[in-house]
Amino acid sequence: MHFENHCKMNERHRVKRLMAMRYLLALPGSIWLNFTVLPLRQAWRLPVLVSHRTVMENLSGKIELDVEELRTGCVKIGFATCQCSDFRYDRTRLNLRGCWRLQGDCAIGAGCHLEVSEAGCLTTGRNFHLGPRSVVVCHKSVTFGRDCLTSWNCTIMDTDQHELIDNDGVVANADREIKFGNNVWLGCHVVVPKGVILSDDTTVGAGSVLRGRYDERETVLAGNPAVVLKRGVKRIID
Repeated sequence: MHFENHCKMNERHRVKRLMAMRYLLALPGSIWLNFTVLPLRQAWRLPVLVSHRTVMENLSGKIELDVEELRTGCVKIGFATCQCSDFRYDRTRLNLRGCWRLQGDCAIGAGCHLEVSEAGCLTTGRNFHLGPRSVVVCHKSVTFGRDCLTSWNCTIMDTDQHELIDNDGVVANADREIKFGNNVWLGCHVVVPKGVILSDDTTVGAGSVLRGRYDERETVLAGNPAVVLKRGVKRIID
């Protein structure tokens, strides 16, 4: 028993040293990002920490921070991993040409791709977690409520990225907003296309493809297209 406890303690110390090294390596990119997209009164606190494995493709947009407590590292980009990701090889990509409104603590997993166009507005509520290797593309409006969580390899896009026109020359597939309520949980490999609206306390099963509005609260959705499988249940927020 003593030997097992000693091994566990050594492992915890190893993990702490590893994370300390990752945060140290993150400093140059984090300083650059904070002083580029935030006002000086916020930037000097380094509220956004960006992993050195993150590619900052474009930072011509802005971040609007509306948090109760402004502190170093309340927003972390490119650090969190899971069973299917490897921090050593997964590259996070940030293409911020529009506005990203942060309303609280936020964690963007390793290997994620975040893209906000010039006309786009991405809003993430308090305690938002985007799972590793997930994609968020915002050309119009994508809004997450409080305590939203996605697993790995989720795709959330409010645009088709390529336009279709009808015989009259009118765009047939215009961008449409996506809106998540509070405490929404997506399983792995969930696809959220444009126009999806999810109510509070919604859970979505792995591999599902959402479509349109889901007005009921406290439901479990699954399938392609996703339908209600169970009612009166919600995720316990830990």
